[in-house]
Amino acid sequence: MKRLPIILLSLLALCSCKRDRMQYCIEGQQFTVEFFSPRIAHVSVAPEGAGREHRSLAVARFIPEKCRVRESDDFIEAFSESLKVEIDKSNGFIRFYDGKGKLLLTDKGRVFADHRLGDGQTYLLRQTFLSQGSEALYGLGGYQDCHSNYRGKSARLVQANMDIVNPYLVTTGGYALLWDNYSATDFCDDGKQFSFTSEVADAADYYIVAGECLDELVSGYRQLTGDVPMFPRSAYGFWQSKERYRSFDELEEVVRQFRQRRIPLDNIVQDWEYWGDKPHWNSMRFDAPGFAGAPERIADLHKRGNVNLMLSVWPGFGPETDIYKEMETVSGLFDEATWAGYKVFDAFNPLARDIFWEHLEPLLDTGVDALWLDATEPSFRDGFTQDGQEARSKAAGMTYLGLFDRYLNAYSLEMMKDLYPRLRERDSERRVFILTRSAFASQQRYAAAVWSGDISASWEVFHKQLVAGLNVSLTGIPYWTSDIGGFYVFGREGQFPRGLEDEEYKELYARWFQFGAFNPLFRSHGTDVPREPWQFGEEGDIWYDNQVKYIKLRYALLPYIYSVAHAVTSDGYTFMRHPAMDFPSDSTALNVNYAYMFGPAFYVRPVFCPVSKQTVVETYLPQCEGGIWYEFESSAPCAAASVHTSPSRCDCLPLFVRAGSIIPMTGVKQWADEHKDSSLEIAVYAGADGHFVWYDDEGDSYRYEQGLCSEVSISWDDAARTLTFADRKGRYPGMPEQVQMNITLHLADGSSVSETIQYDNSEISVRL
Repeated sequence: MKRLPIILLSLLALCSCKRDRMQYCIEGQQFTVEFFSPRIAHVSVAPEGAGREHRSLAVARFIPEKCRVRESDDFIEAFSESLKVEIDKSNGFIRFYDGKGKLLLTDKGRVFADHRLGDGQTYLLRQTFLSQGSEALYGLGGYQDCHSNYRGKSARLVQANMDIVNPYLVTTGGYALLWDNYSATDFCDDGKQFSFTSEVADAADYYIVAGECLDELVSGYRQLTGDVPMFPRSAYGFWQSKERYRSFDELEEVVRQFRQRRIPLDNIVQDWEYWGDKPHWNSMRFDAPGFAGAPERIADLHKRGNVNLMLSVWPGFGPETDIYKEMETVSGLFDEATWAGYKVFDAFNPLARDIFWEHLEPLLDTGVDALWLDATEPSFRDGFTQDGQEARSKAAGMTYLGLFDRYLNAYSLEMMKDLYPRLRERDSERRVFILTRSAFASQQRYAAAVWSGDISASWEVFHKQLVAGLNVSLTGIPYWTSDIGGFYVFGREGQFPRGLEDEEYKELYARWFQFGAFNPLFRSHGTDVPREPWQFGEEGDIWYDNQVKYIKLRYALLPYIYSVAHAVTSDGYTFMRHPAMDFPSDSTALNVNYAYMFGPAFYVRPVFCPVSKQTVVETYLPQCEGGIWYEFESSAPCAAASVHTSPSRCDCLPLFVRAGSIIPMTGVKQWADEHKDSSLEIAVYAGADGHFVWYDDEGDSYRYEQGLCSEVSISWDDAARTLTFADRKGRYPGMPEQVQMNITLHLADGSSVSETIQYDNSEISVRL
């Protein structure tokens, strides 16, 4: 009798057939289910006879895989070995099961309300899902709400200056959901069920991704929407920026100071108004006094400063610019007013995009290395709030594709989607780097990093950035950063009217700077006060020394960071990691909102309170294999699954390394590609087995995509106390034929053992 269910299941499978998709109609609603991989299913439900078909702007995979379909009296099912989609014929509910038969999620139905727009009939849609347990809910984008877990919470999915929308909901219940809609949307969870309510919808259109861990859910998103290209190695170094440098002379002096002081630097940023006055806003020309001779001056920055220049470019133009006049000829400008008097161009319009590129290319010809595409919500007036941004965007009216109401959140995506392939084709030997203020699903595939906007300086806002960054990362967009110290120090809601005369602001900046060193991108930026390290003091001053210390630590860690970056590209990995990603069985870790993993080794605990109010810092250290953590700075062992107390020191970030970690480091360079790594420091932390892949390549070409790169698998056998370097896989031009490995083993009793070997690209083991 025990074999009967198996026999029946087998008979049902025999009765099934393979199809590209499953389609069915129930009570006036047309259901479509298709699979894009064994663990990714697409569901679309629309009123029968709906006149407009939903076209995805975000999904990269458009050819479905064949799936098995079978029908009974009560249900119709589409399934693979990893996921089953079951439609209940009686009520239209849709249930999702994993490959083991576990119920993941139930689509409880949807309500379509007629909604007529200027571009045709559409619907106001409310879609409800029933959760199966108490799983945590992460993702949705990056918002200034400090919600680490959206269970019992709500979110407004509207792009704004400080809000990033990516409607990918990631759960600890074995599934994630991509809500493929671009209009203003409200997410709400009541603890038992959650819903998406979208203002404009032609169908309920979403994707279910099944996975046994959060990393699988992120990699599933990348499989669906596109992988992440590598940035140049220099992008992982330090970015110096402020609002704003007023001449090439000032840029050169800043770089000269960095080099003279022996502070590492890879990138310097020129913010707005290098073009001159507001009527010439974003002319894409170096026309302001102090910016003459751009090609020669930029070449000098490259040659003498060994630094890259990133330039601010906007999606809008002043009325006296040539590009403004050309855009008018193709109806490529929105009439809605902006705060600086420019007009935003229609990035949905292919003719307007062509004109944008025609004017951008000569600017790139001056030698600019990277683009900062600011205000890509896009910024009209009142963009600091979601309500204001929504109202002004809608007032802009019709885009090339239809009303802004329908495409409210997709502007930045469409701009990056067009720009990235043009940049790659223009110079296929140099990796593209774009920084932008807005994002949407799939934007990671266009070499676009995102930052959290024009935030204000306060301890509370600082804490919000960590939570926002973790949720952005959980949506599959790995490159996130914030303005260190807050963009506004005393403007808007900045809480430090005395600026650099206020010691507490310097303390906040120091803490934020420590956090920035463990972001995917490490950059200073802001207004009101200058941001160079020497503006905060001189050598011997705690505020100056703190910045130099963490810049140098960042550069020492570049072999580790660059290897993690490759894992992001090749394996669907994530840089900034919510504790739930690495410690899913630790219930306490699921709701931690003050610490995170940076790659596989580091547990980072930013400090969100001044010393005057908090003399000690408490950090919950999650349960990990071996049960041991180590303080990075002292190498002192700490017990896992416990609260560790550290003295609150302004010059020291609470930073921990878990047992079994292998961390490749190098001597401090003045810039990332100053020389190849012919010598590495390998830190190993005892207490558990470990593994790490050290990755290297040329640093700034796409030839890694053709295999011109190298990987060395490094393994630690804790019981045998043996570290093994495997045969080096792959080669690239200029690769060192021999690398000196200076190994330090940190032990659980607080002691350490050191050994030096010569690695000649062939397997070698050393017992420590």
